[in-house]
Amino acid sequence: MYLVSEDHMVQTLYQSLAKNIPESLKVYGSIFHIIHGNPFNLEILVDSWPDYHTVITRPKKEDMVDKLDQYTNTYHIFTKDLQKCKQFIEATEVIDWDQTIQIQGCQESLDESIRKIAASKSIQVEHLSNVLFVKDEIKQLATAESKCLTAMPEPKMFDRNQEFKLAPMSVSHAKLVNDNWELGLNEKSLNYVRRCIQNFPSFCLLNSEGDPITWSIMDQTGEIRMAYTLPKYRGKGAQTYLEIVIIRYLLKEKIPFFLHVAEKKKFLFNALLRVGFHDFLHGWNQWKLTPNNFS
Repeated sequence: MYLVSEDHMVQTLYQSLAKNIPESLKVYGSIFHIIHGNPFNLEILVDSWPDYHTVITRPKKEDMVDKLDQYTNTYHIFTKDLQKCKQFIEATEVIDWDQTIQIQGCQESLDESIRKIAASKSIQVEHLSNVLFVKDEIKQLATAESKCLTAMPEPKMFDRNQEFKLAPMSVSHAKLVNDNWELGLNEKSLNYVRRCIQNFPSFCLLNSEGDPITWSIMDQTGEIRMAYTLPKYRGKGAQTYLEIVIIRYLLKEKIPFFLHVAEKKKFLFNALLRVGFHDFLHGWNQWKLTPNNFS
């Protein structure tokens, strides 16, 4: 196990991972934010250097003090060799299997290895797999080609009869976000939402009373998530308008991003494809692992 901490090593790894997008996205995006301030206090592990097979980003151990906090205790994995990856992550010094954790990655093929390890350690597994959406430009961000990023179309205001204001999300909005996030809805996720709002680009549209009607928030891997539109404003293009504004901003600032959509929400697919995204079925994966003594 090697801890990648030297600046030149981190940059080399970041550029290398760009060649493996979309499979490397969860790790690639988290390393971008490590380079730019590391607000979630993450570290990078590889199984070997410089010829690595598996890369993991995780919080530093001093931050993983709550054994029940899956939102903090989250590992992002990319591998070129599933067998060597299994050997690497099975070591207790790489992943703390005695906690409730999340493992996230863009390779559904990790599922078999994770389940085998979990079974050997009496750990319950909940696997969630959704459709990954990525733009071609993201592959260019770690290269000199990044100067040639394609501009997004100018968004059209979705409702000319009402006044809406584009604004960054406020920490005061965290409870509203958490209460409407399917993967949240608890106190630990509320703390996580607050951290994301405080540290990453997050935008909303405010109505005339100053309340958010639609929003999206970036996480520590560069994923645009927790998107939600209040029922009253659905079907009017509010979310599409906001997403185009966010994507234009992220492209301009050269911040890598991606998103996922559940297969049951196919009505959202065409809007994303129209603005240049490519879809990857089962390209977004999350495993929640809970030791039996915690269940």
